[in-house]
Amino acid sequence: MAMNQEDIQAKLAEAQQLQQQLQRIITQKQQLQLKENETERALEELEKLSEESPVYKNVGENIMIKIEDREKLIEELKDDLESTQVRVKAIARQEDKLRKNFQNIQKELSASLSGLQQGPTGGG
Repeated sequence: MAMNQEDIQAKLAEAQQLQQQLQRIITQKQQLQLKENETERALEELEKLSEESPVYKNVGENIMIKIEDREKLIEELKDDLESTQVRVKAIARQEDKLRKNFQNIQKELSASLSGLQQGPTGGG
């Protein structure tokens, strides 16, 4: 089905909106992956430390507190890591869906625009 000028403009606007959503999703995913990596590194470092080594935790931008219950901190970090991993997977699925929608619109637009370049078919 050939698209008229208004249909093409609507599809272009939809494609632009999808592209913006996709960019936001990619940024969110990157931020979560960074958090995931930082949490994994923190857990690795905690495992390397001896039981006697003091451990501190950031509780704000400029405040650190000494942790007395090391195992509780490890559990918190593991829970946080698991939660972050679940969110990364959910966002990745959302990203895939947006990419597919965007590609479909690109194909529709490409087909319509190539049809316009060839000129209308049929006689009048």
